[in-house]
Amino acid sequence: MPTIDAKTIQELKELQPDPKFMVHLVNEFAKQIPEITQAIQAGLKAKKATEVASAAHKFKSSSRQLGALKLSELCLQLEKAGKEGLPDFTQAEQWLAQIKLASAEALKELKSIVSNK
Repeated sequence: MPTIDAKTIQELKELQPDPKFMVHLVNEFAKQIPEITQAIQAGLKAKKATEVASAAHKFKSSSRQLGALKLSELCLQLEKAGKEGLPDFTQAEQWLAQIKLASAEALKELKSIVSNK
């Protein structure tokens, strides 16, 4: 699975051809990454499954909108686990680590896309 879905990026560009729009979306995504990963981490530390599920859901949606499908899928897995009460905290922590890596990869690729316009 590619880090960023090219079709999604093309659809966003067709929706709003102004390159500043994509730059804005990527910048907002960049701001969101530490906020959401910290919220997930805090939820895991406090063993608050609903907080983990809520943060993962938010990140799932925003990453999917930008074509970061791999990241979105990881968030979906963590969201489901949170809704189930986080039966396996070790697995949830592993998903968070993967989410952090996938978000860094997605952001790097998105920044490359907007710099190439």
